[in-house]
Amino acid sequence: MRRAKILATLGPSSNTEAVIEAMVSAGVNAVRINMSHGTYETHNAAINATRSVAQKLGVPISILVDLSGPKIRTKSLENGTPVVLTVGEKFTITTRDIVGNSREVSTNFSELHTCLEPDATILLDDGALELRVEEVDGQDVHTRVVVGGTLSERKGINLPNTALPIPSLTEKDRADLVWGMGQNVDYIALSFVRTAQDCREVKDEIKRLNQRKMGCALLVAKIEKAEAIANLDGIIAETDGVMVARGDLGVETSVELVPVYQKRIISQAVTHDKFVITATQMLQSMIDSPNPTRAEASDVANAVWDGTDAVMLSAETASGSYPVEAVRTMARIIDSAETLKPSELKRPVKFSLAPTGRTSQALCKAAAYAAREVMTEKVAVFTESGLMGRRLSSIRSGLQTFALTSSRDVYNQLALIWGVNPFYQGDFTDSQPFQLGEGTMMDLLNAESHTGETADLLKIGEETLLRTGVVAEGETIIMMAGRLSGLGLSSSVVVWTIGEELPRK
Repeated sequence: MRRAKILATLGPSSNTEAVIEAMVSAGVNAVRINMSHGTYETHNAAINATRSVAQKLGVPISILVDLSGPKIRTKSLENGTPVVLTVGEKFTITTRDIVGNSREVSTNFSELHTCLEPDATILLDDGALELRVEEVDGQDVHTRVVVGGTLSERKGINLPNTALPIPSLTEKDRADLVWGMGQNVDYIALSFVRTAQDCREVKDEIKRLNQRKMGCALLVAKIEKAEAIANLDGIIAETDGVMVARGDLGVETSVELVPVYQKRIISQAVTHDKFVITATQMLQSMIDSPNPTRAEASDVANAVWDGTDAVMLSAETASGSYPVEAVRTMARIIDSAETLKPSELKRPVKFSLAPTGRTSQALCKAAAYAAREVMTEKVAVFTESGLMGRRLSSIRSGLQTFALTSSRDVYNQLALIWGVNPFYQGDFTDSQPFQLGEGTMMDLLNAESHTGETADLLKIGEETLLRTGVVAEGETIIMMAGRLSGLGLSSSVVVWTIGEELPRK
């Protein structure tokens, strides 16, 4: 079973049910809806197609909505014709409403002239063009071209090392967040994150809009600004997970620092029990080619070895010519990378880190130790919110984790988490999905007595694992749960031999 997961961006090349099914069959575990492009109508269709594929194939698929964030751009040019900026020449960016030409262009950021001072750097078109500010005169920012080239209409403007008075959550983002939560998606990705407060605001909104009975959509803080790097500890503390957004991060900082930041972000996220996604240009050449470069294969493998939960495909699947081939290639690279044993990677052992004081962390470490002692690589965890599944994953012990849940939402959400193989209780029984009157799976396990129903639940879990072929009769595995009562299961780790009437304490 692959531990690292694949997140694929949907777009014109991949938003049909047929292509989504092919990508899922090739290895996709989650899909990304990019709110910078498309309409609610096209996004609705993509989500419905994804859920149809998940039901048809009988697999969990996570859905992530990526909010656009504030986009600072140039405006129109005369006749829509691109212009050439020559090194050493003057060029003006203004907040006045004008039609641009080879000497000046307007911007949609009305406060640009209030933020910049002489010697500040302005990058255009994802860093392809570089300007140096010489003078600010009213609404006009006069610059000198440092790196020239062709400038088209409505290209992005980046202002590295310049603090901007812009909220991370725009009015469009607020509307998109309401829409996404109405679609009951699993993850919300926030762009333009700079401080922990940015995360707190959006998490509050997610909780307010949440309609799930158990858990809610998880927040992904996109690390793409120099300020986010400076405030990384606080951001990680306030978010559920992070994304290494290497495209903007490379523009906002510097290309040579991106690998350094990537390792730092992944390490700190995993250390603090947060999931992490590595994104942007992972198989960039496969936008136009059916095969990746050797460097790209190494890039994906290194992200896996660093400990990322998931690797993401952007334009490769959204608009590229080979979306299915890109997924299939990424899956092969992950499979190959994961043949290395943890000891060969010389990664710090999670057990050696400072204690957290959390019961869940103690249980996860105990499960890993118990698995080693009884020589098994498999652990089953009963979870209704998904939290224990994510905690167990963050140990990065290499255990095959089978998350048993009575929540369809958690079943899908855990599909993106490293090393977790989710199972929905009831899918593999002869009866209807397992329910307990008005209660849930965890309500039953929290019962104060050793009820026959509790034993039934354990047997249903066992049946699920047996019917899917992930365990065999007589095999010993580890079973864990966070708040279970009865059968000696309260906040405990149990050695469980498949086929026995009750788990062995």
